[in-house]
Amino acid sequence: MLTGWRDEKGETRFTPASKNDEVNLDELTRANLDDASRFAKVVDVTVDWVWSYADMTPGKTDREKREKYRQAAMKPGITRPATPALWWAFRITFEKSPRLLDADNVAKLIVDAFSGSKRIQADNSPLFEKTKLYDDDTVQFVRVVQVAGAPGPKDRSRVEVFACIAE
Repeated sequence: MLTGWRDEKGETRFTPASKNDEVNLDELTRANLDDASRFAKVVDVTVDWVWSYADMTPGKTDREKREKYRQAAMKPGITRPATPALWWAFRITFEKSPRLLDADNVAKLIVDAFSGSKRIQADNSPLFEKTKLYDDDTVQFVRVVQVAGAPGPKDRSRVEVFACIAE
């Protein structure tokens, strides 16, 4: 278990409650992201594209793709929880046509789009401060990434981001 607090800059910081605390991996893998007593949905957006990380298509850099996800998230807006997040979770679903891609590479761009890491700051996004949810995409901050995809008649993705507000 981690204890969270906000530092003088308003950044969320964590410390283990005890060095001997053990994570319940079974509980983590079965996390019900729709349980409003434990999770607050902060982003829920559907877009008419699906991209993979490190796709080499000309004119579609990873930086540009992350920015498109940030822009899409800002249209309905990001609902920040009243309680500081202990950690973050993603549920990403998509359909892809006609070219298939690796499901695990779809998540990377989306998770990175909301990260505050120095590498992502280099995107120079005008939306960076509004869309940054966590300092880095390490397991200290992002614990659950659920991805499901299938071939379909068109490209479409749904991105849901959840703040864990209670263990």
